Amino acid sequence: MTKFSQYSGVLFDLHGVIADSSQYHLQAWQQLADQLGITWTSTLTQTVLGMDRQDALAAILESGHQFDRYKTDERQQLGEHKNQIYLELISHMSPADVLPGIIAFLDELKAKHYGIVLASASVNAPLEIKKMQLEDYFPLIVNPATLTHNKPDPEIYVRAAELLHLAPAQCIGIEDSKTGLSAVNGSGALSVGVGEATEIASASVKFASTKELSLAGIRQQIEQH
Repeated sequence: MTKFSQYSGVLFDLHGVIADSSQYHLQAWQQLADQLGITWTSTLTQTVLGMDRQDALAAILESGHQFDRYKTDERQQLGEHKNQIYLELISHMSPADVLPGIIAFLDELKAKHYGIVLASASVNAPLEIKKMQLEDYFPLIVNPATLTHNKPDPEIYVRAAELLHLAPAQCIGIEDSKTGLSAVNGSGALSVGVGEATEIASASVKFASTKELSLAGIRQQIEQH
């Protein structure tokens, strides 16, 4: 039986959990797709969320039957071009981009001495955290460039737990996408999903929005199960 007291670390996704920066990623990918003459679809929107850059690029190229048109180094250049578009889009990020309820939840975690780690697939995560002035909450950030596999593989959450010197089973992982929740569940951490019901169906604990996040709310759902 799962006991709430076993948890002492909280591992956060970034896009859709802390900030709504996923919109900037989607805009950047859409701009790249337009430049390549690839039609953007709702399926691509769902597919690329939570993916690392090269996996998302591959999905977009394959949807337009263009994957074989580009060599490995050319795909790398396309990914870097998308990143430049993205960096321009997020250059105006500020604390106003932090989603509702997140600061209060982070303050609660700090007050109760929970370990906090950012587990984002984005290599730009440290920059975004800085622009939102959240560095004091996130001194620990997993560097996705050091990973062998990215989400939906659980490696990023295993590594995040290691930064706290904890086992994943002692941690809570918070995500907003199917891809991210697959990673959390695969690691053995408690999965908390925030957002659309269809996206977070695999989560052990579910909230419709970040405004609902609290330790008491997580505890209550665990005890109900």
